[in-house]
Amino acid sequence: STEVAWDPWNDFPTWKIMQQYPDIGEDENARDFYTLWYTTSVNAPESLADHESFGGEDGSGWKRGHLTLHGVNYRPLVYFDGLLLQPYSTSSDDESGQDVGGMFTRRHYDLGVWPTAEKSSVNASSPLEILVLPPPDVGKPIPLNSTEVNDVYGLEMDQGGDHKLAKSGAVMQFTAGWDWIQSTKDRNVGGWEQVDISWTSGDIRLHDLHVRIVNISAEESTEHLALPLGDDVAVSVWLDVSLTATYHASKHDRQLIEGSLEYWITPSTPVPESSTVLASGAVHTTIRQSVADYHIGKVFVPNVKLWWPHTHSTRQHQPLYSIHIAFRTHGSHLENSIFHEAHTQTTFGIREISSFIHPKTKSLSLKVNGHAIFLTGGNWITSDQFLRYSNSPERYLKELSMLRHVGLNSVRVWGGGVAETQHFYDAADKLGLLIYQEFWMTGDNNGRFAGSYDWPIDRDSYSTNVRDTIKRLRNHPSLVLYAGGNELFPIPSSISSTGVDVSSDGSSSVSPPKDIEQRLRKYMSMDDRPYVTSSVTEVCKSFDNSRTLGPKDGPYGIQPEEVFFDRNPGFSSPLLSEAEIKRNITPSDVKDKDSPSRNIGFQTEVGSVSHPELESLNRFLSREALEAYPDCGERSLYGESVHAEWTYFKYISFTEESGLDHICQFAYPPHEYNLTDRASISNHHMDSIEDYSWAAQFAQYIQYKALFEGYTFRMWEWYSAVFLWKTSSPAPTFRGALYDWYLASNGGYWGARAALAGGNPVRLILNLRDWTVHVINAVSITISVASVEWFAYSLEGVPLLNGTIPIPGKIDGNTVAHLESSLPWVGEKSSMADSNGVQNIIIYRLQLSYVQHNDIATSHIAENSYYLTNSSTSDGHQHSRFSLLGAMRKEIPRVNLDVYCVMDSGIECKIQNSPSDVVAVMIRLTLLRGSPGNLDGPKYSRILPTFFSDNYITLVPGETSRAHISLENMELSEQNILKCSSDGYVKSFGSANFDLIISIDGWNIQASKVPIYCATSSDEPLSVSKER
Repeated sequence: STEVAWDPWNDFPTWKIMQQYPDIGEDENARDFYTLWYTTSVNAPESLADHESFGGEDGSGWKRGHLTLHGVNYRPLVYFDGLLLQPYSTSSDDESGQDVGGMFTRRHYDLGVWPTAEKSSVNASSPLEILVLPPPDVGKPIPLNSTEVNDVYGLEMDQGGDHKLAKSGAVMQFTAGWDWIQSTKDRNVGGWEQVDISWTSGDIRLHDLHVRIVNISAEESTEHLALPLGDDVAVSVWLDVSLTATYHASKHDRQLIEGSLEYWITPSTPVPESSTVLASGAVHTTIRQSVADYHIGKVFVPNVKLWWPHTHSTRQHQPLYSIHIAFRTHGSHLENSIFHEAHTQTTFGIREISSFIHPKTKSLSLKVNGHAIFLTGGNWITSDQFLRYSNSPERYLKELSMLRHVGLNSVRVWGGGVAETQHFYDAADKLGLLIYQEFWMTGDNNGRFAGSYDWPIDRDSYSTNVRDTIKRLRNHPSLVLYAGGNELFPIPSSISSTGVDVSSDGSSSVSPPKDIEQRLRKYMSMDDRPYVTSSVTEVCKSFDNSRTLGPKDGPYGIQPEEVFFDRNPGFSSPLLSEAEIKRNITPSDVKDKDSPSRNIGFQTEVGSVSHPELESLNRFLSREALEAYPDCGERSLYGESVHAEWTYFKYISFTEESGLDHICQFAYPPHEYNLTDRASISNHHMDSIEDYSWAAQFAQYIQYKALFEGYTFRMWEWYSAVFLWKTSSPAPTFRGALYDWYLASNGGYWGARAALAGGNPVRLILNLRDWTVHVINAVSITISVASVEWFAYSLEGVPLLNGTIPIPGKIDGNTVAHLESSLPWVGEKSSMADSNGVQNIIIYRLQLSYVQHNDIATSHIAENSYYLTNSSTSDGHQHSRFSLLGAMRKEIPRVNLDVYCVMDSGIECKIQNSPSDVVAVMIRLTLLRGSPGNLDGPKYSRILPTFFSDNYITLVPGETSRAHISLENMELSEQNILKCSSDGYVKSFGSANFDLIISIDGWNIQASKVPIYCATSSDEPLSVSKER
């Protein structure tokens, strides 16, 4: 409720709260309002208090302090002991250390030595004050100019507001507002990343340790120089190790410092900081410059394990290794020498990355350890609009675990957002996710669509941020691809397909600007990863698939599900340029149909609708807005039947261009209206917000399931990658998210997981265009298929027909087997459909039995299910398509399920649909915490996220399913433990006692709650599952 006080850490502000704050772009007063002072004090390091020779002449009793600001937006002024400090450089090609501004560069400051004459006591402290100045250009959001909405909500339009924030360069452009988020009032001015103070003995500090994989060898030989798959495969690796050292004595006092750089390598996972030393050594070094790079050399490490994307591994966490470096000296050739000691370390993984242009898809493709990886990914903005969790490893691990749980193997960090943090990349390394990181430009603000090709203004600032980002991230095995930005224009505009010569305005007409692009490519020499200039460009003859991933992205609205099985879903095949469309050119007129610019091979963005579950809507919408949900057939983003609060949270319609509403397909009785006549649709809507929300979950489930199945069924034929726009939700929204800001999944999440089988590389899918069956084998291991079977059920749960589909005996790795047989329609008669006057719906189930050639002793089963209507009838995809399901929800008594849940290492729930004479549709399980001993009490809250092995489950009468719940990321404070109570239930005891409860509801399910029983009667604390 907007009337209730909110928790700034755990809640998201409502529109009323947001309207209390000025926008930083309004005037100078607002700018001053968001110019921030941070104040604290720095105490002497604890190690000094115990040192016998405190302040000794040899330096052994004093320490030098170093302050590091890992992320500040936009420019900090640091005062220590009342003196303004200048940052020092850690780059050997730029020793100035001048702070040029920017959000994504680290800043290092020398705090001097302790003790001094002024700080002779170990209890001394000094004031530290940091003034943070906003970006030079902050831009302004553009108000929604419409008489149809109430401007009290502060509604906005346009991508990036007035676009001027892009002048400032290394910032998050979306903070000026986008079509999926309101603007951020302060543009996130301030310290947004962690702040460190470290101490060294002497004047040397070590930075930017770099571990480069030179060569990996394995005893097993494989074809095409690929390394062998398998979690137990041991390899040997040659590493090339280097680092940067800074020397902090003044030039007058600087002497040659001779010492040794000692290194040792240990496993980092699964045992943190294991004592096992895999390799070690030392090199003699002389330090003489204020900043310089030092090469330790080649290091051989035997018997290590490869890092893989999780879809190519059965591990819960991928193997990582730590390298530790210590510089030490006890003297030099000069008298009165000082003891110097400094340490650094980094974590890395053993893997190789390469890229190539695929001969069939004609798009960039990636290999990991020599194996081509079909990328099924999601677009990522950041965890929170206000960056409240940027220093929370727990939040990042939860969110990336959710994306992995869906079955995604990759994440694109979008160019209008952030260069993500160490915590983000640590989580990705651990979970086996492949990260594609873009730098901070978009076509929306950097010239292509709006703004200017000449932005950013300060090229040095931008370049400094890029260079430091590359140094900061380059050891992460999860990072596999860089791009210069989002939807840029790396080809001369004068020869673009639009026919418009935008170079006449005197601008550079290329984005990124040519000088920035040159610097980007230069900095890439510090790394071994592939780099492209832009995500997409244009449909044009000069399209270059080595510089740009695709000629087009999108669409972003709801589509007929069968469209996803066509080439270039939502567009023509071959693609047409805007100029060609205006000239009425048709696809059949195109001569260069097979040109890389004529088809989308690497899809960086394709999106659809999003609708949080009702429990989440209750947290950010007012009661008035909840009751004013949109009408059937609504196509507007604002006005008409769309309440202004829905517009504020970026409502997008579930209505196709044809007028077909994917929510109101579930309405019963069916709404009779003309799909093309807006007036005939008015006042038609679902019966309640509960019905509307459940239909939205169902529609999302079907939509996202079809989207991922449609792209993957032409894996390596049409496509090398597909990235959903978007998967994360930095604010509550009705656009593009598989889970919401509260970390609650929605129907789309479970539809995507069903399509991708949670990351299982072998899957069975149905082409919704022609009802043919296809077997996907997305890993480089041949499989032998025993059988492919199908089963058809009515909604009463009656088995109607079943059959087998002819299959090849073997299916090679990284291929799709297109089976020739089509499923028949078997739903000609249905008493339920006939009695309710609607078309019939049949549940089709597919089952694949197979073995993998690397483990022929183990049989596997892949399954998939579909709700299908008769596609051969003219009414097959019209507004009443799923009305029979609506009748089940409205007219037929709800199904009472038998549910029993028990906890051992995790929670295991047995769900049975018995006795019943109808199918139990979309069974949803929710893990709750509640007041002890009050199962029917109203005060329950969701535990988020919760990782169910299955959810939104369908069961025919008499059928049983099991769902496992991992508790690895469950929200429990350190003071709380799970134990068995005297009545045999699982409860949490500690600072806050509560019961663990499973809530059961669904499309036609009688809502209920059940306790979780203990597997044993012991009163010992229960262990927490570490399972996948």
